[in-house]
Amino acid sequence: MLSFFRMLIYLCRHAQQDVGEADSDIGITSLGEEQSRALGKFLRKKGSQILLSSNLPRALGTAKIVGEVINLEPKVSPLLREIETPKGAWSEYVKTRHPEFGYHPGGGESVNDLIARARKGWRWILKEADGRDAVVICHSIFIKSLLYTLGFEEHLIRNDAVANTGVVILEAEKEAIRLVKFNYYRHLIPLRIRELGNIFS
Repeated sequence: MLSFFRMLIYLCRHAQQDVGEADSDIGITSLGEEQSRALGKFLRKKGSQILLSSNLPRALGTAKIVGEVINLEPKVSPLLREIETPKGAWSEYVKTRHPEFGYHPGGGESVNDLIARARKGWRWILKEADGRDAVVICHSIFIKSLLYTLGFEEHLIRNDAVANTGVVILEAEKEAIRLVKFNYYRHLIPLRIRELGNIFS
């Protein structure tokens, strides 16, 4: 049984990733910092009481900026990490094997592996939130896998994209989960006076 009556959970993809040597994740770009501040301003109006984050640099970098804007310190868990596959393996999987969830792209995690981890991540989110509205900074495929575990399977089957700092809003009331919004990113509109590039990258 869930202990809360009603809560809102804002699942947010990280901002634009900065890439180091050997395509390593070193955080977010300067545009990503702007995206993170814009996300924070949007979330500040929502009054969320807890901020959770993946421990990957691109997510944690986003969470730290969002946290500065909404005055919350992020709590971090590796359960919220993105699917772990070698570079290029996911794109190849989407082209050739999706939605074969038991396949291990490049020998990395399979979608089934991620779905199992997402279930654990959801339990952690609920435990940490403890009935409070929560912001969760994580990753696109993780978000879609989590939605799959909650019964919103079409977003993973269709492989719908989530934009950088795109927001998925879930309403949890007793044991019912409602998908309020998928991939909301109107907070990025003010940034369009500058070159945004691909907001889905």
